[in-house]
Amino acid sequence: MSSDARRGNVAAVAAVVATFSAGTTLGALRFVSAEIDPLTITVLRLVIGAAILLPLALAFARGWPRGHDLWIVLAFGILFFGISQWLVSASLAYTSAARGGILASTIPFMTLTMAASVRAERMTWLKLFGVTVATVGVVLALWQDASAIPGGWRGDLLMVAASVALSAYNVASRNIIRRYPPLIFVVCNMLPGAFILILISLAAGAPLFELQFSASGWLAILYIGTAGSAVTYFLLLWALRNTTPTRVAVALTMNPVGAIVAAAVVLDETITPGVWAGLACVVAGILLTNWRLPAETSPNPDPSDAR
Repeated sequence: MSSDARRGNVAAVAAVVATFSAGTTLGALRFVSAEIDPLTITVLRLVIGAAILLPLALAFARGWPRGHDLWIVLAFGILFFGISQWLVSASLAYTSAARGGILASTIPFMTLTMAASVRAERMTWLKLFGVTVATVGVVLALWQDASAIPGGWRGDLLMVAASVALSAYNVASRNIIRRYPPLIFVVCNMLPGAFILILISLAAGAPLFELQFSASGWLAILYIGTAGSAVTYFLLLWALRNTTPTRVAVALTMNPVGAIVAAAVVLDETITPGVWAGLACVVAGILLTNWRLPAETSPNPDPSDAR
């Protein structure tokens, strides 16, 4: 196995770890949604994550973006770390953590469709079958979910919108990510995302700086900012830098696994056998999509191969 193939496999594992962590973060977001508004939660998530990663980037990483690249990186930060993460936090104010994680698992299909449409990677029957199996698992789990909240369709729609934004980020950022160290790229994404949300909060008169909530709320916020921000985002961007968009995106189907674990343990949400059956399909889809991909030993396949 070539070094590129090994790096791609490690990147796929990193994406699974990152997205499982992101799934447990949905439970924490749901936990604090009654105490803190979504905008404040998102800003704190980004600020804590940046506070952890910025010193590391300054100490160990070299090659910060400049000129045209800098503006592109800042724009991606606003899209992913600003808008889409705000949508995620807002969705958990209306829907359950389990449903939020399940809906986030629509990202692989969205990413595969977008990537194939712009020839960012080659469509294969194995990929299509794997993502289809995972998507069927999502539908089954959603149908069997017993944690639905009356009026939760608002949160469901917000999570779908966040998934569309993340899918676009997975595909559009793929080339520029490889030009910069992951530590630098994630910090340059987090800071403009937090900055734009602070401006929105100030303009809307949201109680951004009134941080008066319980001790358990603080613990949840710290978890969201560390595991759900610094660790998750670094691993996710490192994976995007070293493998294809769909291999990263299909790992995002681990979101509901982490979310359901957190929902059952922390929030006492009801998890039915049908949901676990659906998640078994999700895991099968991940394995199928990452099984023997000889054409993808390099994270930079020739677009002409897709013809």
